[in-house]
Amino acid sequence: MTVIPIHPANPFDAIRQNITEEYLSETQHYPWIVTFSGGKDSTLVAHLVFDMLLSLPPMLRTRQVFFISNDTLVESPLVVKHMRQSLAEILRAAEIFRLPVSGEITVPKLQDTFWTLLIGKGYPTPNRSMRWCTDRLKIQPTSGYILQKVNENGKAIIVLGVRKDESATRKASIESHQNLENSNLTPHSDLKNALVYRPIVDLSTDDVWEFLAANDPPWGGAHSDLIKLYREAAGGE
Repeated sequence: MTVIPIHPANPFDAIRQNITEEYLSETQHYPWIVTFSGGKDSTLVAHLVFDMLLSLPPMLRTRQVFFISNDTLVESPLVVKHMRQSLAEILRAAEIFRLPVSGEITVPKLQDTFWTLLIGKGYPTPNRSMRWCTDRLKIQPTSGYILQKVNENGKAIIVLGVRKDESATRKASIESHQNLENSNLTPHSDLKNALVYRPIVDLSTDDVWEFLAANDPPWGGAHSDLIKLYREAAGGE
């Protein structure tokens, strides 16, 4: 498959075309796993993927798409409410439009929940040098779901809303993982037989916000609640 360059003047036309071609690829037909946190980047990816599915005739909607979210059980109630409500709206609309979409919210195992580890097992409070919470509460539950899909299908493709513009650290991390030759896919660094697809990797933060502000989600409603959530958090995640 030819990798389509993103033209700076109108990046979304190229991204939409790229997503469509990747979904319809004849070289592989592994399921997509769209990671959805409810944040701006994952919402944009969800929006574009959902749009793409709606644009295809039913006979071409043959690749299964899974939306996976994670609830660490210690997030801000406002953030969790928004994530759960948005995912429910996506899945409800997908059912109405008969799209090959399903979804799930993962949570940590009881023995790995924050309070069990902190109080029950005496773990130290998470800090920069020991961020056990990220691994136990978020990475492990999500990785378990992904590996389940890999085992069921041989391989799976994780659709991520990561961007070089997020930070210097994220840019360095992205650039250290190169796509396979003549492909938009990158082998996952930790999960065997999982591949990563990064459709919005070259977008700026302004690109993301401008799109979300100008386009209502294809599953209905508006992105105004998301924009409000960020605004009230002074731009924080």
